Amino acid sequence: MFRKIILFFILISFVEMTMSTSSHAFFFKKHKTGSKQVAKNVEKIEQKVGAKKIVLAEIYASWCPGCKNIQPTLDLLVKDFSQIELVQLDVSTPSKAEASQKLAKDLKIIDFYNVNKSKTATVGIIVPTSGEVVSVLHNENSEEVYKPFIQDAQAKEKELQLPPS
Repeated sequence: MFRKIILFFILISFVEMTMSTSSHAFFFKKHKTGSKQVAKNVEKIEQKVGAKKIVLAEIYASWCPGCKNIQPTLDLLVKDFSQIELVQLDVSTPSKAEASQKLAKDLKIIDFYNVNKSKTATVGIIVPTSGEVVSVLHNENSEEVYKPFIQDAQAKEKELQLPPS
């Protein structure tokens, strides 16, 4: 009987201890979006995009294996093409998805975001002046596949910047 009572108290203590510690699961933990940080990031990206860089908009999630698969390729493209800006629209958690939706709206790529927000590892190549989506690629990790679409977007951006003759 004494062992049962001790076992019962140990069990109660364990349950109480696990209930009092905060969970790391996003659906139990209240997140702060950090609106000041989001505003700074939006401003920084808007300045770069305002410089007429081609936008690679990636629908990203930290848990997505496809996103991890294409990340090295996207990093190489940004390194190889100085006129590219990579914008990761993070949909890992509801709070990050909300911040990404605001970012997409501010960058005027909200239509791309709304169509693709449930398709992680999707990359859109977008002309910044017109907002035209030149191409949408899904889980593509070949740098060579991206290059013609980037060059097409650059040509379209140049046409838009030329004064009318």
